[in-house]
Amino acid sequence: MGPSGTFTEAAARRYSGEDPVELVCCRSFPQIVSAVKSGALDEGVVPLENSTEGAVSQILDLLAQEEGVMFRGEIVLGVRHNLLVRPGTEIREIKKVLSHPQALAQCRGYLSRELPGAEIEEATSTALAASIVAGSAGPWAAIGTELAASNYSLKIAVAEIQDSSQNATRFIVLGRDDAVPGNNCRTSIIVEARDRPGALYSILREFALRDISLTRIESRPVKKRLGQYMFFIDLEGHRSDQKVGEALEAVARNAYYLRILGSYPADVTLTPREEPSPEQGITLEEIRAEIDMVDSQIVELIGIRTKLVEKIAVVKNPGRIRDEAREEEVLRRVRSVAGAKGADPEMIESMYRIMLTEYVKMQKRKIQKRMSGC
Repeated sequence: MGPSGTFTEAAARRYSGEDPVELVCCRSFPQIVSAVKSGALDEGVVPLENSTEGAVSQILDLLAQEEGVMFRGEIVLGVRHNLLVRPGTEIREIKKVLSHPQALAQCRGYLSRELPGAEIEEATSTALAASIVAGSAGPWAAIGTELAASNYSLKIAVAEIQDSSQNATRFIVLGRDDAVPGNNCRTSIIVEARDRPGALYSILREFALRDISLTRIESRPVKKRLGQYMFFIDLEGHRSDQKVGEALEAVARNAYYLRILGSYPADVTLTPREEPSPEQGITLEEIRAEIDMVDSQIVELIGIRTKLVEKIAVVKNPGRIRDEAREEEVLRRVRSVAGAKGADPEMIESMYRIMLTEYVKMQKRKIQKRMSGC
């Protein structure tokens, strides 16, 4: 986001490091996303969330609508807001304060306490606010960066006026592809749950069962009808990791819609170090509750399979109810799936042999009933 001097520029500079890159200022978030999608820009940097004010809703909505771009990096930047004025302007004279809405919100305590009579005006960026103040004739102030103060020949009247000393903003690097697998990766997805009881739980439990930590979950309206929501979820691990891949496959089966936004190296430079806590494993009651839910799902799926078998009885040749070749194919396939999913192939085959025998009996009854005209 331009003009020069924004926090987004500071994040982009830190991300690029010493690499010989060209930094391009854009007028809006849609312009950044569109330029990355078209290939006009190799990468784009946009703010995703702030520790004080939460998610940047405009970005979430934009990313939900625009496919063709992926997350390939992140930068977490400590945010230090400064009150910028033209040289010669005294704090007691300030009549108006301009800045980006997020910056104003992050300094609302200082503004209400120290400048209660000043008019508050929003700008599309902190740098634009600085440029407006630099070109004004009145006693105005901007909230912005040290870089903006330098770029527009302003003076820092008061440094670090943000309400929280822990204030930080997370920026996402956009590209046409995400990052290759590596250590300490994070994956972001968009999920739209099915409209049924427990739908969100059935999605989240796939990660819990595989010990995958979720670092963020944010809901946004789908904007098709009232009460319909999609969820932005960040989770630890790369989408190519086995357990992450298995979880995403399971979520895709349970969700109405799943889109992988990308996997990328996590920026942990400002992550506080957690004190080790005593190991607290899952309780017996929790395990049994999970088993009960799995049992319910197994029975539900068997019920669906039974109805499909009943349909086969309607069209099956009465002279050939049992198809040994088909049964062997089914047994071979479920043994293979069992091995891949961590189940005992011998046990699964035994269970399926019982089911297939019972299904043949059921089909015989259905066909006999059909032939007798009852």
